[in-house]
Amino acid sequence: MPPNANTPHGRTLGLLDRSAAAWLALGIGLVLAVAMWDYSRDHLAKRAEDRFEHHTEVARNTLLARLRDYEQVLRGGAALFAASDDVTRGEWRTYVSALQLDESLPGIQGTGYTVMVPASRLQAHLAEVRAEGFPDYRIQPPGERDPYSSIVYLEPFTDRNLRAFGFDMYAEPVRREAMERARDTGQAALSGKVTLVQEDDEDTQAGFLIYLPVYAGARAPDDLDSRRAALRGFVYSPFRARDMMRSIFADGLRDADIEVFDAAMADDSLLFASSPRRRAAHHSVLHLVEFAGRPWLVRFSSTETFEADNASAEPTLILLGGSALSLMLFAVMNSNANRRRRMRSAAARLAASRDEFRTLVENVPGVVFRCQVGAPWAVMHISRSIESLTGATTGEFTSGAVSFGDFIEHEDIPAIEKAIETAARERTSYEVEYRMHDRHGVTRWVSERGRVFIDEHGQALWLDGVIIDITERKAAEEAMRNLAFVDTLTQLPNRRFLLDRLRQGLANSRRHGRHGALLFVDLDHFKQVNDTFGHEAGDKLLCEVARRLKQSVREGDTVARLGGDEFIVMLEDLGDSCPEASEKGATIAKKILVALNKPFSVDRSLHWTTPSIGITCFSGEDERAEDLLRRADAAMYRAKVGGRNRLETAGSPDL
Repeated sequence: MPPNANTPHGRTLGLLDRSAAAWLALGIGLVLAVAMWDYSRDHLAKRAEDRFEHHTEVARNTLLARLRDYEQVLRGGAALFAASDDVTRGEWRTYVSALQLDESLPGIQGTGYTVMVPASRLQAHLAEVRAEGFPDYRIQPPGERDPYSSIVYLEPFTDRNLRAFGFDMYAEPVRREAMERARDTGQAALSGKVTLVQEDDEDTQAGFLIYLPVYAGARAPDDLDSRRAALRGFVYSPFRARDMMRSIFADGLRDADIEVFDAAMADDSLLFASSPRRRAAHHSVLHLVEFAGRPWLVRFSSTETFEADNASAEPTLILLGGSALSLMLFAVMNSNANRRRRMRSAAARLAASRDEFRTLVENVPGVVFRCQVGAPWAVMHISRSIESLTGATTGEFTSGAVSFGDFIEHEDIPAIEKAIETAARERTSYEVEYRMHDRHGVTRWVSERGRVFIDEHGQALWLDGVIIDITERKAAEEAMRNLAFVDTLTQLPNRRFLLDRLRQGLANSRRHGRHGALLFVDLDHFKQVNDTFGHEAGDKLLCEVARRLKQSVREGDTVARLGGDEFIVMLEDLGDSCPEASEKGATIAKKILVALNKPFSVDRSLHWTTPSIGITCFSGEDERAEDLLRRADAAMYRAKVGGRNRLETAGSPDL
């Protein structure tokens, strides 16, 4: 029989039981407090480490993106040389000024062009440049060598950059290595660490250069020997490392000290250090940045500011709080309500933590997902952003009702599979661009970046990644291409595009022995339309002329607007002889005459205009596109003089 609780013996046993339970609760509470303190300390340290690594990854990507932007500037310069037989100093200045690099890409010292000069042409080269208004021009450093190089264009052509005019970079080993690498590969080349010729005794900085080769002709030759023979020079940009890095990392120097080394971590290869101080940082990350054939090592070390921002008293508070709570439990065992409140509080903290995580994922730009590795990429987890991208809900994806493969353009799937397969094999992340359509048939361009999770046995388990809508960026790129090659009024090819097609047509004619014809079409009395009815009516008439021209020629023929009321029609593959090509070209020209003699209805009014057409045939033998245009223009002018509304045939070298 158990003792009566109302007896002294029973009350003693009850007190002992409560004391034992209290001691047990105290011991458990202290152990839990220590465990939570240790967990919280490790968790905060890991979170700070992850935050710092993310910060450095963003900084690394920013550096690499900026270098690629600089490369694009040089590619634009190389394209300028490829599009013109001779780029003048004024054209180069206009091109560089239009880029507004001080605002769009700060940190660049200049953008220039250095020409390769064989020793046999040295005196002729000096005479040419001196004739441009530089009587004291010479190539530095002096001495006999073959070949020379000389910086002839460099914008802005002021201040420090004036010292570089005429400098022979090929005579200096570090620069020469990068120039030869660019020449042999046909790609951009990053030089090693140098001291720029622009430097003086004040504020001397480490520097480097980026080169892009310029070859004779519109494109780089396919083999090494041809590339070396066709080299004309290099477009290049010099950089003062400290100025450039501070412009790139202006917002990131608060949290990290940054050191950039060229190729190896040594004092003599240090390009940039954001702080001269050396201290034992809590966090340090080393990134390899490979660009233009040369590696950089970028070391990020956390600053005292970052470490202070990420320091927290939370672990200490957890330890003290847990200990105090355990003492309270020891003193007041019957405080069940307090225990339940603490449990609810802990549950609320866990729920808040979960909600914060979900909020973080949902606020990430783009769609965060986890899916199977193979097509059609069944989804395990996905953020709600997928609904606006595809029209399907997250529940439909996670339940297996739909998958990524249902919304990806079929022809883009092989490229995605290849990117994922390569990333899994090389244990790296991947990035691929492709098209997705939603349930309403709207197609968007997206960029996907992810990584395959692989276990210790090499088995691919799942795929984590993020998808970002880049439709607007793609549209902007397409608009830029159209501005470069399409006439904005008539949507016909412009003069630049036409010259490129003419050169291709002449090359095809030489290759296949077939003749073609070029029609130069000029509208008669078009100025009267503008003067009488206004430029808007004139623009509409030009658009209608463009439409009729395209309807009057064959599907593969080229119709272009040269400018104003002048149009060009290029007819290829007309015959094996010039007379045959001329006859067929005249037939098409007569068809154009008939089409353009019909009245034009513009703003409910009828307008009449007639064309004067000049015809010339071509075979591609010893002809240039510009000469062909001039010959057709002369024939058109004779048609004007002969009474307009007629066609006139030019003489041909083959006749």
